Amino acid sequence: MKRFKVCALAVVMIFSLMLTACGSSLKETTGNITNPKGNGKVIVQGNPGYTDNDGSNFNFFGGGNSQPSSPGNPSNKIDKEVASKITPTAAKSVQYVKYSDPSGYFTLEAPSGWKVKTGLKGTNIMDLVSYAINVYDPKNPDLQVYFNLNCVAGVKSEEAHDWYNYYYGFQEMMSQLPVVEKNTTNSFYEAMGPLYGYSNFNVVENLGAAPLGGDLIMGECVSSYSGNDMEGVFTAWVTDGYTSYVNVNMFDPFSAQIDAGVRVAYDIVMETAPKGEFVEWQPILEHILSSIAFTKQFERDRAEAWKAITQISYIISSNADAISNIIMSGYESRNTSYDISSQKYSDATLGYERVYDTETGEYYKAENGFSDWYTGSRYEPVTNDSGYLVPVSGYINWK
Repeated sequence: MKRFKVCALAVVMIFSLMLTACGSSLKETTGNITNPKGNGKVIVQGNPGYTDNDGSNFNFFGGGNSQPSSPGNPSNKIDKEVASKITPTAAKSVQYVKYSDPSGYFTLEAPSGWKVKTGLKGTNIMDLVSYAINVYDPKNPDLQVYFNLNCVAGVKSEEAHDWYNYYYGFQEMMSQLPVVEKNTTNSFYEAMGPLYGYSNFNVVENLGAAPLGGDLIMGECVSSYSGNDMEGVFTAWVTDGYTSYVNVNMFDPFSAQIDAGVRVAYDIVMETAPKGEFVEWQPILEHILSSIAFTKQFERDRAEAWKAITQISYIISSNADAISNIIMSGYESRNTSYDISSQKYSDATLGYERVYDTETGEYYKAENGFSDWYTGSRYEPVTNDSGYLVPVSGYINWK
């Protein structure tokens, strides 16, 4: 027992000498030690134990700096340097402003600096029946929301297109309509590229049924404005507008007949962004769509313009928020493998690696080589694919 007391006293004395030796360079602080992630790492909140005179944390059992003191106020030099090199993404910096249509027909909320245009995309047509709203970033028109209540989608066959062109000339409106071969959302968007400003439309995934009819599609295409790849969600309900059988040779009543009628589309919605950025911008685009509110004046004027569709015009013109909810639900239940591969492709192409802040949970794109340069422990590389489904908060330009 005496031997044990002597040993214990010796340990106390040695430890006291250590404190005395360090006393001139240490000051006592307070703090809590927690491990919220349960991953074996000690996350320090406040400045626990002791700190060097330069403010960095001192560790008796290995030296060096511990974790940063608090989110947004890193205590060690490397994390302060990283914080100074973070640039928020454009999506993270969005501030919404309310837009009121000069005619008094609708209101919506859009990011500050964005433009709002009414009229059928790709045409000079603007009427109350085929009413359309396009909200876009003038600096990057590939970022957009397009909402069209309904339009004449196109003729039903190449034969009908040729028939109108032959007998009425290409200047006749029907001759300029695209060919929509089937009453499907996919056929509609495959045909509408020249008018809507894209080419090479491709379905990535069918996300399910749209509110009134048709499908909700995750798709990709090539922008006619920038020449770059775009991705986004697309929906439209396509139906037969009318059927009109005509003779191929209109001067020969016994010649073969074709259907010269048209297809009509309702609730047309496009939300697009540059490829690899849709995950980041989707919440903003969805907010814009859900904020569209038509006025009673619009409904009255639209009904007057086309009395024959009074009832359906009322239903459709009140539908932006319902469409938004369906899109959001479908998008959230999508197969995420495409998004993950798209994000990885974008990072690889643009020279970024994905990292996350272990304190705030925010994700960032860092210039390649960051993990080799960074010597702290707050920012860790993303190793789980689920990290590519979270919108990034900014860019770390460390070079």
